[in-house]
Amino acid sequence: MKDFPQVNGWTVIALSGDLDDFAAHDVRRLLDALVDGGEARVVVDLAAVGFVDSTGLNALLSAARRARDGRGAVRLAGAVPRVRDVVELSGVSAVLPLYPDVAAACA
Repeated sequence: MKDFPQVNGWTVIALSGDLDDFAAHDVRRLLDALVDGGEARVVVDLAAVGFVDSTGLNALLSAARRARDGRGAVRLAGAVPRVRDVVELSGVSAVLPLYPDVAAACA
């Protein structure tokens, strides 16, 4: 598996493009592999994600549940306004904290 940067004990995963039905499966596999492999504290950088739909949100929520079961956490960072609005309006931000950038999420 690819090495991902560590910031203050958090593994940072930068996503790009659309987090939709087409991409959600790969994102879910990646996040599940990281969490199951012991990376219990993960920040998902959404700065380069232009669109997210329900399947993308479900992939993120699945990772959050797995991390929480392992006494970890998943945080979201840097979402563009359109993506941030979807995360907030869907209620996902109540489960997955949304931070303005990676530095804030890893603090």
